[in-house]
Amino acid sequence: MTARRRNLYLYLTLVCFFGIIAIFIVDGYMGIYDTMYITAGEIEQRIEPEARPRVDPIWSTGIARGEKAFIRYEVDNRRFSAYEADIEVSVWRMQNKVSDVLSQHLVIEAFDKAEVEWEIDTAELLPPDAPAEQSFDYTLTIKRGEIERNIILYINPSPSPAIKTVPAPPR
Repeated sequence: MTARRRNLYLYLTLVCFFGIIAIFIVDGYMGIYDTMYITAGEIEQRIEPEARPRVDPIWSTGIARGEKAFIRYEVDNRRFSAYEADIEVSVWRMQNKVSDVLSQHLVIEAFDKAEVEWEIDTAELLPPDAPAEQSFDYTLTIKRGEIERNIILYINPSPSPAIKTVPAPPR
């Protein structure tokens, strides 16, 4: 009888320990996570909204004028059930919608990932009379169910043309 009582506290301690470990796993790992990969030029930028607290609520990326940005949106389902959501992607400027980019229904099985890809062409976004030396800001809005992500797209001005140097005349 006394051996059981001595082991009772050991068992209670082990149950509490494993309970705390389970809470950390469920709270820190389980859920739905999204990641955006934006490739503009030769640079790929990775944006993970849940990876850090949002001190600065604005995510941004730069795109050279006349180039395309290739965007991958990855949704990771870390739950025991399937996940369904509608994804809508649009581009905005000055609170006015410029274009609808994508609208898709997404179904992800338990502990699986899904990716959606699209591209943004800066030539289609800019007004036809836009001066080459002016930069433009657009907002890329990604809605997944009730979650909305906004990314500022900076379209950089065209680089200035190279200055041709004339060699000095020979003496």
